Amino acid sequence: MPRGGTSLPIDMTARIIDGHAVAQEIEDAVQRELRELRVDGAVPHLAVLQVGDDPAVELYVRNQARTCGRLGIRFSHRHLPTYAGEAAAAEELLSLNEDPDVTGILLALPLPEGIAPKNLQALIHPDKDVEGVGPANVGSIGLRRPHLVPATAGGALELLRSTGVEVRGREVTVVGASDIVGKPVALMLLDLYGTVTVCHKYTADLAAHTRRAEILFVAAGVPGLVRKEMVRTGAVVIDIGINRVTVPDEAGRPRARTVGDVDAEGVAEVASFLSPVPGGVGPATVAVLLRNVLKSARLQRRRG
Repeated sequence: MPRGGTSLPIDMTARIIDGHAVAQEIEDAVQRELRELRVDGAVPHLAVLQVGDDPAVELYVRNQARTCGRLGIRFSHRHLPTYAGEAAAAEELLSLNEDPDVTGILLALPLPEGIAPKNLQALIHPDKDVEGVGPANVGSIGLRRPHLVPATAGGALELLRSTGVEVRGREVTVVGASDIVGKPVALMLLDLYGTVTVCHKYTADLAAHTRRAEILFVAAGVPGLVRKEMVRTGAVVIDIGINRVTVPDEAGRPRARTVGDVDAEGVAEVASFLSPVPGGVGPATVAVLLRNVLKSARLQRRRG
């Protein structure tokens, strides 16, 4: 079977993929392009719609505002109360679609109970859908015409790219088949000519598929799902899972901790490359989102 790029090292402790370094590389490129765009008299404008008062959403919005401010991207925040409902949120999104001053739209999640995220995400104009999660952008991947790629899927692929390991001809397994992460990752890997297997909650023998993989993506939302004995020696492992768990500290007191879908300590003993959680896909996702903000501004400029 043909091979290219970096070969997979065998019998070594995994090299940890630095998501912050990958993100910085993308952000540097975004900043260079932003300078060029401003010379042409255009400034990207990201509008975030928040519904309700979830503390995690509040933090997310503040972080987005800070990042945009640092890069010189205009940022605006639309905030609806919890009781506003889906119709009011839909009206707000349609208004942002029609606003020529807004070049990118982001719907902050989670939403209050009773509001369906997919219904609202489908309303965002494809050229302004900076998270790349609307049906037009997700579907364009399957047609090999990616528009604004789903940010998390794009971030995961950027981590793989940073290893230098080429996908072409390799056995690749994706654990998790969600519409905005697992499926787009699988389609993007197919475009790179990987031999791709997608596993999901009804897969009968998960370990049989993960052990065959030279490149393994895990996005199931199950803490520690993939263990050392389930991973092929020398595999590249990209952990997309982000889970909050409670573990005892040294004094036996409960402590909240963020972990991935991979048992990192064990898998690091057999993998060649491993993305950490936190510090892996998360920073890369934010950087891809910023790159999409830039792309969306260019799309608006062409349309205008």
